[in-house]
Amino acid sequence: MNRLDGRVAIITGAGQGIGKAIALGMAREGAAVVIAEINGGNAQEVQSELQESGQRALAVPTDVSREESVLAMVERCLKEFGRIDILVNNAGIYPVSPVEEMAEEEWNRVIGTNLIGTFLCSKAVVPRLLEQRWGRIINMTSGRAFQGAKDGAHYAASKAGIIGFTKALALELALCGVTVNAICPGVTDTAQPRGHRTEEELYGMAARIPLGRIGQVDDLVGPAIFLASDAAGFVTGQTVLVNGGAIMW
Repeated sequence: MNRLDGRVAIITGAGQGIGKAIALGMAREGAAVVIAEINGGNAQEVQSELQESGQRALAVPTDVSREESVLAMVERCLKEFGRIDILVNNAGIYPVSPVEEMAEEEWNRVIGTNLIGTFLCSKAVVPRLLEQRWGRIINMTSGRAFQGAKDGAHYAASKAGIIGFTKALALELALCGVTVNAICPGVTDTAQPRGHRTEEELYGMAARIPLGRIGQVDDLVGPAIFLASDAAGFVTGQTVLVNGGAIMW
């Protein structure tokens, strides 16, 4: 039996990278998957890939920083699948600017997508999770929350905020059968770090990681599926670091 049979999962930012890998992994475990992605073309491609494999999927273009877009996405999910069980708040952006040059608009855009988006999506699904007295919310944070990010103060602040939000929401929902946890990836081979580093710099970071390599998107799939499953029913308010030992907490 698949670990997520009969479940419905919303994954934000699932058009590429870590979000796509988690969407594919949860679908393999039996979940119906909503690809909530600002890039409608990418979302449609993931939907087609899943449906061609006989899995249930729905692509919904979504801007997680706008409440009306989030609410519309949740309604589409309910209309298509009739329920919501799992939310993975993965959507995030990471432009690079030193603080002295950072425009307030850029700060607000990063906080709006990464942190406010996590809040808005969680707020939108919580009533359904409480109604069925079962649910899983998984928030993607970053090692930058612990170590800071040169030229990425907005990103580090947003990801640290996600950890605090995760703990607060876990406390609010603990007696209602709903768990809330965070996954904290280390450096992972996706488009995001490639936008800031050369290939040589990216793979050179492996020398500073105890397990001797940088992360791959599939490294995040197992932890996400575990936290979404019945096996993690007694795990809440936690930040699971998946980084090859680069940060030990």
